[in-house]
Amino acid sequence: MASVGRGRGRGRGLLVTKVGSAPKPGPEGDLGSTKNGESPPAGGTVQELEDYLEGLTLNLTEDNLEDILTLSKSMSTEDHVMNVAKRIYDKSLKDLEFAKCGACICDRLSNVEVQTAKFRNVILRYVQEDFKGKEEMRSSDNKRYLGFVTFLCQVFGNVRLTTGDTMKPLVAPVFECLEQILQDQTSTEDEYECLSLQLQCIGKDLELQDQPRMSALLDQVRTRIIKDGLTARGRCTLLELLECGSRGWKPLSNDLTRFYCDTMVEIFATSIE
Repeated sequence: MASVGRGRGRGRGLLVTKVGSAPKPGPEGDLGSTKNGESPPAGGTVQELEDYLEGLTLNLTEDNLEDILTLSKSMSTEDHVMNVAKRIYDKSLKDLEFAKCGACICDRLSNVEVQTAKFRNVILRYVQEDFKGKEEMRSSDNKRYLGFVTFLCQVFGNVRLTTGDTMKPLVAPVFECLEQILQDQTSTEDEYECLSLQLQCIGKDLELQDQPRMSALLDQVRTRIIKDGLTARGRCTLLELLECGSRGWKPLSNDLTRFYCDTMVEIFATSIE
């Protein structure tokens, strides 16, 4: 998706671009296209739904979501629901830049129910299973761990109940994952980047659910910047996050964004000299 006032870092444009505002792919702006440029049939089968999901790019549009919802009507068994949910889940964890797209798809399919399998509940079961083993995942497959944290945060930020509310049971797990990164002295620069990107995206909604815990988390950010031996990239990432939080989670001004982009470019340039 196109970057909106962001010029660096993995997924920065993705996390601030809303579904439906993505650049229209192709020379004629054809909406609803996948990697092979084909549109799904009007009816479709479960296999066609899975193939369509697999072919999606980051340029997710409203037409894509409507196509997916239409194709979802082909699901007729609980296994169908579980297989489709697993495909979306695995694709999101494999490519963290796809995680918001995956969460938006989950929101659109949230209330789809076949027999006793409700799509939202199936997705949450997959999330719960990996949450229990997140420490092992973090040490054995850090890329998947970052994808998991990103997807968890994006599900919290994008999947809504029929009332329009966020899913409150996800508040504590989201905080726990972000705190794990912040409190661990061995956290990597990529993990700090993940922490910063997700909080800049969902910080406002998260703070509305637990303001004291958010205040404590931001105090920990200040402590890490001041006291701990972070790299220049780590300090820059956390300082940008802190500024966003101090502004009530509103996007930084163009001048501030440009400052952080230019500073990060200088840090990267210095690191390869």
